[in-house]
Amino acid sequence: VVFDGDYGPGELISIEADDVTLAHFTIMRAADHLVHVHPSGSGEDVTGTRIYGMRFIDSGEQFIKINTGGGRAFFVDDGAVECSFFQLTDAGRPHIERSPGGCYTGGIDAHSARGWVVRNNEFRDIYCEGEGLAEHAVHFWSGSRDTLVENNTILNCARGIGFGLIENGVSRDYADDPYPGAGYIGHYDGLIRNNVIFGDVEWYDTGVELNQARGARVYHNTVWSTAAATGWYKSIDYRFPNTDVDIRNNLVRQIGTRAGATGRVENNAEGVDGSTFVDVGGRDFHLAAGASVAIDQGATLGAAAGVDMDGDAHDAGSAPDLGADERP
Repeated sequence: VVFDGDYGPGELISIEADDVTLAHFTIMRAADHLVHVHPSGSGEDVTGTRIYGMRFIDSGEQFIKINTGGGRAFFVDDGAVECSFFQLTDAGRPHIERSPGGCYTGGIDAHSARGWVVRNNEFRDIYCEGEGLAEHAVHFWSGSRDTLVENNTILNCARGIGFGLIENGVSRDYADDPYPGAGYIGHYDGLIRNNVIFGDVEWYDTGVELNQARGARVYHNTVWSTAAATGWYKSIDYRFPNTDVDIRNNLVRQIGTRAGATGRVENNAEGVDGSTFVDVGGRDFHLAAGASVAIDQGATLGAAAGVDMDGDAHDAGSAPDLGADERP
């Protein structure tokens, strides 16, 4: 089944009810969003959205949009996007909304959402060619919480994964107030692990972005780019004074911090070259046999490490390998 909007409707599917599943069809060419999940006018939270085995092709704005409702009184929680494919094609790129910022598109964009899982998806080519910086392939912000982003492959997207975005803005109040007195928080807690993020186009900017993200953990990601990614900024970037993160066991070009952010940043390898991987040209980011910079160089993280790109535990050697692959 192919659901093609031909850039007519603003959104092709609107979800306003609990426990809705979308599975195993293609949806493409919306003027705004291919799927929009949001509370209904009756004012109730939406939970249990599941998106599985889908193909999302070309959207004028964010492919999947997750919004609040009722004047930010109602939310969309406990959903999942799994085993799906997202791509912005050359034919679709001219249809991107240009305001604000010149390139108002992205993969999954969620405001004030809690408990979502984004797992085993592939995102390709979500960028604009000079008109502006696209949003992330996966972006949870405005006080989102407890997001799990794991085992995804993100290729040539302007920005890979984002927790938070701006220094100050709207957020979400939680009854348990997990970080009292911390000020504005763009994303609470959450875990980003075992993702492969790669760029070899000039429009690639950042792999993982953590802005006013407090309690976020970033483990075992492979984030790499070639010299062709001339717009590259950082592999992992954490920013703003209320950010406090844990970044370990990643295999990257460079990790950066700015604007007063803090974190535990240990057991990462920076400045790695292409020989670390089996075949960069073929986009095979398994570790090469001679990848001594990564093999057995990690910290033991227990269950928080998850499984690698092949579904294997990080326990093949005397210590875990760095990045998203555990070499047998």
